[in-house]
Amino acid sequence: MKLKANLGADAAIVATTLIWGSTFAIARGILDEWPPLTYLALRMAVATALFAVLFPRQLASADGSAWRAGGTLGLLIGAGFIGQTVGLLYTSPAKSAFVTGLTTPLVPVVAYAFLRARPSRENLLGVLLASAGGALILAPAGERGVNLGDLITLGCTLLFAAHITLMSVYARRFDARQLSLIQIAVASALAVAAWGGARAWAALAGVEPVPPWVAREAAALAWGPGVLAQILYMATVATVLSFVLWTWGQARMSASHAAVIFALEPVFATLFAVWLRGTAEWTGARATVGAALVVAGVVVSELRLNGVRGGAAEEAEAPEGG
Repeated sequence: MKLKANLGADAAIVATTLIWGSTFAIARGILDEWPPLTYLALRMAVATALFAVLFPRQLASADGSAWRAGGTLGLLIGAGFIGQTVGLLYTSPAKSAFVTGLTTPLVPVVAYAFLRARPSRENLLGVLLASAGGALILAPAGERGVNLGDLITLGCTLLFAAHITLMSVYARRFDARQLSLIQIAVASALAVAAWGGARAWAALAGVEPVPPWVAREAAALAWGPGVLAQILYMATVATVLSFVLWTWGQARMSASHAAVIFALEPVFATLFAVWLRGTAEWTGARATVGAALVVAGVVVSELRLNGVRGGAAEEAEAPEGG
């Protein structure tokens, strides 16, 4: 038994997951002041502008194949972000996080369906351990039944799993900065279109009834320094930096291996929530056992048992440009 994988790539994905874990408590504060689609559209637009300023050469040199690959990833992640936001209108944040956690066990299934890539035994065992741990951390207490928001969020997990799977292929073919820039630009275009549609719908409020969340998109915005600092963090660190780290790291590992590391997100999210909002955010022994299982899953995924190498996902290729 010995270690496998590229530790630098693992560190990049762990850093990405740590950043994502910090965003839950921050986004909750923003959404107390701003409508969700307005916030998402501004965040993605600012991130796109920063990418263009930081990496103009990568933008100018992008050819058709890079735009097809980045566009495919951008459509998947953009639709996933929008759907997840809309799903929150009909379900609780706890249930949304729990359903989104299903992305981890879905990735090996999607990778096999898309690429015929079988996960290694270590990755599969890691996925099982991490998924069980995530369920213990995220399972909402006292909430039963399935609602529309849960179904919408479930659809988003398929989009996220497909994104992770294709990222493991496209990230090997294109510059990490270029691929990140293109997919964020496409995701931003989707977010702005969704926001514009909601604003146009809200404009009909005086003519016909509209849902409360649509009417909220037309409300006056709070431009305090606290909200602006939070949005800037979400655009720069949680989008620009995290996507470059993510793309660079996933170019050096399989989709299933990345999914196991991403399972650390609820652990980091809960730790940040405890730090920012108090110990009541920790759900006691259940969360402790869950965190231990997630960490165990990550460790197991790093091992090579009986000299067996990583699964076929390490070598898989996807069709050019998606």
